[in-house]
Order: sequence, then C-alpha cells, then structure tokens
Amino acid sequence: MEKKLTPKLKLYKDEFDFLHKKIGELEWELATIYYGRKAVLSSEYETLEDRIQNYRDNIEMLVEKIRDEVAAANKSK
Repeated sequence: MEKKLTPKLKLYKDEFDFLHKKIGELEWELATIYYGRKAVLSSEYETLEDRIQNYRDNIEMLVEKIRDEVAAANKSK
C-alpha cells in the first residue's frame, strides 16, 4: 500500500529512483566490462568505480534529507 507523500517527498522519491537506477546501470557495466574484450584500461575501470561512489554518496545525502522531511511531515500531522 503506497502512502500519500508530500510534494517534497515525491520529488525525493523521483531523485532516489534515478540515483538507484544509475547505480544499477554502472554496476552492471562494471560487472560486464570485460565481456567481449581482452583488456580494459585501468582508468576506465577506475572511472566507473568513481562514478558509482559519487552516486552512492549522493544517495546517502538524499536519504538524510528524506528522513528530515519525514520527521517534519510527521510533526505537522
């Protein structure tokens, strides 16, 4: 059962879904990086790892914002 979200939480949900999807896409790319290739530049591998970590950092910050918004929404009820 989906709860009624505040407008801000709806925006956060969209952002969370986007970040989650990007992390999944990059993880897949990293997991299959050698598929059909004999070699991969270490910089290419590191770039993917850095991008994944950046998205993870962003999602952690977003989760904190979501928690704050949930607490504020619960107080207003």
